[in-house]
Amino acid sequence: MTALDVDVRDFAREEWNQLAGGMAGFSLMQCWEWGEAKASTGPWRVERGTLGCDGRTVGAFQALVRALPGGLRGGLVWINRAPLWRTSDDDGPAPPDAMMSALAHHYVDRRGFYLRLAPAQSEDGFQLNDGGLVRAGVEGWASAVLDLGRPAPDLRLGLRQKWRNALNKAERSGLEVRVGPGEGLFAEFLAGYRHMTRERGFDTSVTPELLAALQSVLPVEGRMETFLATHDGAPAGSVLMVRHGDTAEYLAGTVAEAGRAVNAGQLLLWRAVVAMKEQGARRFDLGGLDTRLTPPGIYRFKDGLGGVPYRLAPELEALDRGLLGWLVRWRVRAARSRA
Repeated sequence: MTALDVDVRDFAREEWNQLAGGMAGFSLMQCWEWGEAKASTGPWRVERGTLGCDGRTVGAFQALVRALPGGLRGGLVWINRAPLWRTSDDDGPAPPDAMMSALAHHYVDRRGFYLRLAPAQSEDGFQLNDGGLVRAGVEGWASAVLDLGRPAPDLRLGLRQKWRNALNKAERSGLEVRVGPGEGLFAEFLAGYRHMTRERGFDTSVTPELLAALQSVLPVEGRMETFLATHDGAPAGSVLMVRHGDTAEYLAGTVAEAGRAVNAGQLLLWRAVVAMKEQGARRFDLGGLDTRLTPPGIYRFKDGLGGVPYRLAPELEALDRGLLGWLVRWRVRAARSRA
C-alpha cells in the first residue's frame, strides 16, 4: 500500500463521533468526550486526525499530547486504542502496521515526540513489521464482554454458580436500588467514590475529577447511568455505566461493608446488565479483567458474570533519538512501571 497521509485538524463533537464511531476498534478512549475530559483534568491537549490514501480515509485516531515546556521540540504523545480502521472499504482495510507507521512518521520523525501507542487490535494474530515502532514491554488491555443479544434468562444461566447464588441471596435481602442518569444520583455516586479512593488509597486513572469532567461534557441523552443500592437506609454500593457505540461499559463502582454482607455488588451489576440490554446495547464490557493486574477479589467478582475474555495487542513505542526523546521515554517508562 502507498504510504498513508496523516491529517490532523479540529473536529466538532458530532463530526468526530460519527466518523470514529463507524470504524472498527472504537472505544470510550476514542470518544470526543473522553479526550475533552482528559484535557480538562490533566496536562494534555487533544489532537484528532485521519489516515488517508489516494483521497480516501482509511483510519482515524485521537491522541493526547503533552509538549515539552519552554518551546522545546517534542514531548509525549499517547494514543490509546487506536488507530481505528474502516472495514467497508472496497479496497479492503488498511494494514494496521501501515497506519501505525504513518503515525510514527508524523509524530516522531517530523515533530520529535516520543510516541506511546496501545493498538485497538486483538492480541490474537497481531503482527508488527517495524515501521519505527517496537514493543514497549507492557501487555495490552484485557477485559471480558457479554453478548447482550442473548435472552436475559440465558445470560442468567451463564453466571458462575457461586455468583448466581450470591445474586439470589441479594434479591431476597431487601436491598433497594435507584437507577438513572440524573445529576442527583451521579453526585451521590461521586461522593461515595471519592471517599473510597481516598480512604483506601486507591490508585486509578479513572479519578473522581475525570468522571465529573466526563459527565459534564457528555450530551444529556448520553450521560452515564448510576445504579445506587441502600440497605436499611444505609449506602450499600454503586455502579457507574457508560455507553459508546453499541457497547455498555462498567466504568467504576463502590461497595460498603453493609452492602458486602448482602451481596449488593452482584445485584447492582446484574441490574446494570439487564438495563443496558433493555436500552439496546449489544455488548457489555466489564471494564478491565486482567489475571495479572486486577486485584483477586475484583477479578473473581467480575469473572462471575461469565463474560468472554479478550486481550488487545501490547503497547508500542517510537522515539526521537535525541537526548530529549530518551529522557521523555525514561520518565514515561518509570511512571508506567509504578502504575
